Amino acid sequence: MHYRKLGNTDITVSEIGFGAWAIGGRADAGGTPLGWGRTNDEDSLAAIRRARELGVTFFDTSDSYGFGRSESLLGIVLSRRREDVVIATKGGISRDSDGKLTKDFSPAHLSHAVDGSLKRLRSDYIDLYQLHNPSLDDLQRDDIHEAMDRLQSVGKIRYWGVSINTPDEGIEIVKRGWGYSLQVLYNVLNQAPAKELFPLAKEKGYGIIARVPLASGLLSGKFRTDSTFAIDDIRQNFLTAKRLEEAIPRVDEAKSIIGGTARSLAEGALRFVLASDAVSTTIPGAKNVRQVEMNVAADEVRIPQEVVDKLRARLGDFNFYQKHGIRI
Repeated sequence: MHYRKLGNTDITVSEIGFGAWAIGGRADAGGTPLGWGRTNDEDSLAAIRRARELGVTFFDTSDSYGFGRSESLLGIVLSRRREDVVIATKGGISRDSDGKLTKDFSPAHLSHAVDGSLKRLRSDYIDLYQLHNPSLDDLQRDDIHEAMDRLQSVGKIRYWGVSINTPDEGIEIVKRGWGYSLQVLYNVLNQAPAKELFPLAKEKGYGIIARVPLASGLLSGKFRTDSTFAIDDIRQNFLTAKRLEEAIPRVDEAKSIIGGTARSLAEGALRFVLASDAVSTTIPGAKNVRQVEMNVAADEVRIPQEVVDKLRARLGDFNFYQKHGIRI
């Protein structure tokens, strides 16, 4: 496993991290699925253990993934040698009395959320605490910055950052000097952050965590235009038949460009993300040992710069998630 610095912090992270949304299992808000389908906790625990064996040190979760289940599973395994891993979690999303999603970035809520995460993670500190997809309006609140600084000063969090949906949000955060890292939706099919945000973030010393590197499974190469998703799978919300018809030809184009330079489309897609020197780590999801091993195998591969350049030239303006306003 190779490792990189998280921006200007003193944290070192594995290039391939562990995205822990999927192990949160089935979850919904007001009847809308928020998870990736049914999971088995023993499979999830085995996946976390295998990730550690293979050198993964960076684990990303949220208190909204399974509404605490993901954090709890990570805590069972990672608390045993806590100093050997970097745990990033998020807060600001919860459910109201009707079971619907709501966002709350008030200092009181964030303080309460951090305490809950610490308990579930079985830890007395969080390496990186991230605001979970605040809007540009949310980012106008000066009290958020003050709240995070207080949590850092008392040692509950080492550093803090922001998970964002759009490059404009990231640019606003960097200009304000908020936090130390940005979690960004970045992959072969959604390259928009690389245009303006990445150069600015790198210049200012922000760590970049690239999420959804396999485009919600599209870049695994296993979906076709007639693919469907289970009723408890969040992808049914945004990977509609019409959008699959739009995306699959671009997936096929990416596969053709990568060709034999990687052992699979997924490996090539992960290496494309890590080809950016602005990116500190990427966090493909995994629900079992096999998926962990497939993700980590990409650390052994390097694709030629000419392939990276061609993927940027041919697919750089597609921006599938941004175009359709997909916020995950």
